[in-house]
Amino acid sequence: MTTLKNELVGTWSLLSYIEVPLNGLDSTFPMGKNPKGSLIYGPDGHMSVQISSSERGLFSSNDRFIVNEEELLSCVKGFIAFAGSYQIDNNTATVTYAIQTSSFPNWEGQLQVRKIDFEGDILYLKSVEPILSGGSYVNSYMTWQRLEKMELQSRRERFVEYNALKREKTAFED
Repeated sequence: MTTLKNELVGTWSLLSYIEVPLNGLDSTFPMGKNPKGSLIYGPDGHMSVQISSSERGLFSSNDRFIVNEEELLSCVKGFIAFAGSYQIDNNTATVTYAIQTSSFPNWEGQLQVRKIDFEGDILYLKSVEPILSGGSYVNSYMTWQRLEKMELQSRRERFVEYNALKREKTAFED
């Protein structure tokens, strides 16, 4: 029997991040419609997640300590990360994060629970307890794709393309 932990362990790439307000307002995309993110579950029970808005601009300086207020605000609002340990509950299909460090310091020392669901190499995570975001309580919905699968597909596509170019070159030389 496969456990949820066996299914989770690995590296995941963010496909979507949507927040649904409990007050019935429209859903939002807090990191834009094309967010970037990585989620890593280690076999040792530790995890790390980083999510950023694809709409963040570059700083005017290459020194990360020399930024103006607008750049700093964009950076803070357009990025969230945390790391810590995790525990799986196979009966409820949930993962609980014990957050040790976070770009949002208020989460440090907190527990957060996510409902887990899979569809092939796609992972769906939903917050179990509402999170305060932009002045409203929301449930967050994240969709992730197993990175290893994406890398294998990408390598295969490059291999097929390389062989096609090689055949074209050979045909041209004949």
